[in-house]
Amino acid sequence: MTSCAHLNAFGMPMKYLAATALSCTLAAIPAAAQTKGRVSVGGSMSFVNPTGDGVGSLVGISPLVRLNPRKGWGAAGGLSWFRADLENPSGVSNAFARFKVRPLMGGVSYTVGEQPVLLSMSVVAGPSFNSIDFEDDFLRTLPPGALRPELDIDNSFAVRPGLSVTVTVAPRVAFVGFGGYMINRPDMTYRDSSGQEFRNRWKADAMIVSAALVYSLF
Repeated sequence: MTSCAHLNAFGMPMKYLAATALSCTLAAIPAAAQTKGRVSVGGSMSFVNPTGDGVGSLVGISPLVRLNPRKGWGAAGGLSWFRADLENPSGVSNAFARFKVRPLMGGVSYTVGEQPVLLSMSVVAGPSFNSIDFEDDFLRTLPPGALRPELDIDNSFAVRPGLSVTVTVAPRVAFVGFGGYMINRPDMTYRDSSGQEFRNRWKADAMIVSAALVYSLF
């Protein structure tokens, strides 16, 4: 058996070193390692990159509850909640508004692979409860006596295909990586300080990548 501690002695390029390190990590996991139980809880770090114009990306940490994957078809769920800052369309670099997305999605998944590594493909969909509010700092910049602008957004229907990998490192402990794309197109209405109204369907899609550590409870 090759020792992983000495593989860089021949000046191996970094991309090959990274691949080798991952292989060694997986090889160190006992072949018999399988996730016990049906439900896991843990913590997740996510990167959310909304694709709409003027919406900032964000990184957040959140709790995670999931059904442990098994080979074949299974149920899937997803929240993918996030809160993003909107840029001022006038080009002024001050705070403008904050956009909140709260989808509740359910669907199906299909899992392949052999323990301890399982790959799951899923599609979930459901209602998205959206809200948008002006930042106080922006409202304070309005001239005295000016008509307060209004910004409204409707609830919508969201769909999120995704791909996840589960690597079991102990009978009740696993690492989970996920990547997905959420499609969300709510209608939005904006009334400026002059009273003029603008309506359009906003592309509030988002790319989502996350990494989590979970523990199987039961």
